[in-house]
Amino acid sequence: MIVRMTQNMFVCDICESDMSSSHYHIPAEMKEASEIKFVHMECCSAEEIKKNLLSYAQNQIRFYSDIIDLVNDTNMKNIKDFEMKYGNYEEVSQGIRIDRDTYIASLISELKKR
Repeated sequence: MIVRMTQNMFVCDICESDMSSSHYHIPAEMKEASEIKFVHMECCSAEEIKKNLLSYAQNQIRFYSDIIDLVNDTNMKNIKDFEMKYGNYEEVSQGIRIDRDTYIASLISELKKR
């Protein structure tokens, strides 16, 4: 993952302005073959926003599918595999997580402007 910092502040990979200058307090992720770029949602094209929404939805479907699989076949190996993929309680609870609803709402809000 490549995140550029200047003077201890994150900058948008498109306009190179400070990420805190965004109307939204959450950066959009633009995934490319070998890197992830963090950008202002305002700097994304409509196609990039749609791609981001689709990717997010597909990841959520996989996550919930994995939960269903775990419930249907609960054993220590499957539990450990799930934790390796998504993290255990301590890792998740201490990480910085972006509220899913806020992220989706901000992407859709910016998409309406396109």
